[in-house]
Amino acid sequence: MLSIQRRNNNELPQQCTPNLLPCRINHDGPVNASRRYWAPEHDEDGNLEAYFRGRKLKGRKVTLPKAYKGSVVKEGAKEDDTLKSNTERLRRRQLEEEVVDGDDEDEEEEEEEVKVLEEVANFKDFVVWGHETVPDGDDAFVKGVEEWIAFAAAMHAPGIDVQDEQKPGS
Repeated sequence: MLSIQRRNNNELPQQCTPNLLPCRINHDGPVNASRRYWAPEHDEDGNLEAYFRGRKLKGRKVTLPKAYKGSVVKEGAKEDDTLKSNTERLRRRQLEEEVVDGDDEDEEEEEEEVKVLEEVANFKDFVVWGHETVPDGDDAFVKGVEEWIAFAAAMHAPGIDVQDEQKPGS
């Protein structure tokens, strides 16, 4: 199970714009990058353009739908006491429901480990970069936001129940 918690409950996370580069960088974490090394600009077509280690990159800004929020997280500390008590309360409620449903097996369940992720920043959009060309709609990140979120919403939207609908010719 995953749990996302803010670093400090009184403080709102900072806003950022993540950049997804078409390369592997063997470093995780913040970088004190100067404008000399990373200075994206808009080209004549309105697309983002930057140079990274001498290579020309073209970027596409992808905006998340209004109902969604992106979070930058990092692996946090172990499960804290508040989370433990909430998890225990949820497990007790699940066990009570099982007893009410008549499913009162005497098997002991393995305790599921809770991994805590710390929310470092939020974002409403991100930039996907490609080598010398703007990433198109087939890019996995672009497709994930533009198509799959809409597809999931359509799948879970209330509407016609397929089982109640009669097939033609039956």
